Amino acid sequence: MKQLSSLVFIFLFIGCNSQADITDNLTAPETFAFQILDHNGENVFSNNTLDPKKITVKNLDSNDLVKHHFVSDNNLNIIVLENVGRESDNINYSVNVGDKSIFELHVDAILVKKGLDFEYKNIAITNTTFKRDKTSGVYNVLASLD
Repeated sequence: MKQLSSLVFIFLFIGCNSQADITDNLTAPETFAFQILDHNGENVFSNNTLDPKKITVKNLDSNDLVKHHFVSDNNLNIIVLENVGRESDNINYSVNVGDKSIFELHVDAILVKKGLDFEYKNIAITNTTFKRDKTSGVYNVLASLD
């Protein structure tokens, strides 16, 4: 019995990591979803004006590509960025289709330690006109197709 309790104590001691990062236990940051519309209000991917395979998201500070998802289920056709603010507190992204920048996303993400959650300040979408759907949370972005 003494050996068993010693073994349990050793596993507990090894399992407790005093150097764990506080961000390991955070809830995930907000997901940003974008529907790209033409001047008629039609989704540019649904009407085949733009090719979703040519979407890239670029970090304007580092020039690195940013992971994104294109959701085409049920003809939704939206661009999704997850974990915005998880790695950095200042986000400066360019969303592109082919060699054309459709819009830029700028976000100040702040870790709120009291609730172990993220808070977003100064969310800005530039180089376009947009409106956020309050029900779905999707940003409807007007694409300049000139």
